Amino acid sequence: MSGRRARWLLFLAGAPLLFVGLRALDPVGDRGMANVLGFFAALLYALLWLGLFLWRGGLDARGRVRLLAGLLAAGAIAALLVRVDGFHGDMIPILSWRAGPAPAAELPPDSAAARPDSASAAAGTVDLARTSAADFPGFLGPTRDGRVAVALAVDWTARPPRRLWRAPIGAGWSGFAVVNGWALTLEQAGDEELVSARSLATGAVAWTRRWRARYEHVLGGDGPRSTPAIAGGRVVVLGASGHLACLAGSDGTVLWEHELQAEYGVAPEEEAAWLQYGRANSPLVVGARVIVPVGGDPAVKQAGLVAFDLASGAVLWEGPGRAISYSSPALGVLGGGEQVLIVNEDTLSGHELATGRILWEHPWPGSSSGDANVSQAVPLEGERVFVSKGYGGGGLLLALERGVEGGFAVRELWHEPRILRTKFTNVVRHGGFLYGLDDGRLECVELASGQRRWKDGAYGHGQLLLAGEHLVVVSEEGEVLCVEASPERPNAVLGRFSALEGKCWGTPALAGAVLVLRNAEECAAWELPLESR
Repeated sequence: MSGRRARWLLFLAGAPLLFVGLRALDPVGDRGMANVLGFFAALLYALLWLGLFLWRGGLDARGRVRLLAGLLAAGAIAALLVRVDGFHGDMIPILSWRAGPAPAAELPPDSAAARPDSASAAAGTVDLARTSAADFPGFLGPTRDGRVAVALAVDWTARPPRRLWRAPIGAGWSGFAVVNGWALTLEQAGDEELVSARSLATGAVAWTRRWRARYEHVLGGDGPRSTPAIAGGRVVVLGASGHLACLAGSDGTVLWEHELQAEYGVAPEEEAAWLQYGRANSPLVVGARVIVPVGGDPAVKQAGLVAFDLASGAVLWEGPGRAISYSSPALGVLGGGEQVLIVNEDTLSGHELATGRILWEHPWPGSSSGDANVSQAVPLEGERVFVSKGYGGGGLLLALERGVEGGFAVRELWHEPRILRTKFTNVVRHGGFLYGLDDGRLECVELASGQRRWKDGAYGHGQLLLAGEHLVVVSEEGEVLCVEASPERPNAVLGRFSALEGKCWGTPALAGAVLVLRNAEECAAWELPLESR
């Protein structure tokens, strides 16, 4: 090889090196954005190389035409052979051969989403009014903080998890809510969204209820995002386009419903522009109140949090207008009373439960169509609140102090942009430490100081729960791991198995010993081994 040709090849090699370098340096605190920047930087570099090579590479006019024609032909052949089936959470495209099986346009006939609305043939089969300590009644479990009182056995070699069932499911990232042996979630079925109620033991569908709505996004995927809430034998659901409904748990009969887009003055195309990934706010039920962030068009009617009556659906109160994020409301006891915490598009606020009045608010920059706020706020003892986000936002710990007229002053205890960047997920707290997926890697952070104890284990943008003393981690690729929640033992994996194949972004549910989870095509239930009493 001549020296001239070697120099040109080395110059061309700079394109992939530039991509890898930007990805490794992570200049913006988010691997997904680093990948996007790296791709475009490498593309511009390659185009620069091509221009220079055409100009000074020693080719005659015919050679230049042949080179350009060859490159265009290679691109066309690649486009004919390969298709993009979506993206991972770090913005890496999911590629497959066009000759292979395409994502199913029609749902399998045995899936709940392929059936018309139906109720169980046996009256009274589904009873969601009867509850137990093993229930997982909504987003992040019974205490809405990702913690469940389950003591897992950790020798999964001697006592491996057992699959109870596996079934097809409509698209979406909604998690499961589980009460009295029934698991409910939201799905996409063509141009409709639906709720399905499945037996936790067998996966058999007892009833479905649907309404006309379709959400799709090339990056975010199709289908509803929020997790149902079960309370008092009723099921409260929020679709990706703002359909809020309360259903009878026995058969899915609609008790009341609201169309939030229409009621708060937002045209679908307007919402798609400022909330491009769909409504993902899981309803919070507190006593007789159903609380959801609403948003809306400030020029017409806008509210932040809104409380609806669980029995009738009547509006009980509307909080001050705020643009919504993808975060879900949480309930905490702070300052001697109950507060509803909500992460808005660019602030974090605490609201009086009885009236919706804002008690305090703190900046938490975000853009629902860019560096989105997704993770919910975590109330802590000592009048403290923790919040985290991806896109370089990191973790923030606040302290509340009594102010004037029943309000609170807010003081930052620490803010670390490079820890606990929980892009699609939430942290769990165990003892004096926080555990979460920091831009896809499992991390342990000391709560008091914000100092990282360890960061290890690449699990992608999956989810996690705390079961007793152990973390149950579901990777983005559907692997389930049992990890010791210890600041002294980095990523101490005690057991692992593959539960599903494919992108798992939805939050799992752990009802007693049964872990139920899903991706955009399948759902499954696994019985985990418990400690002997």
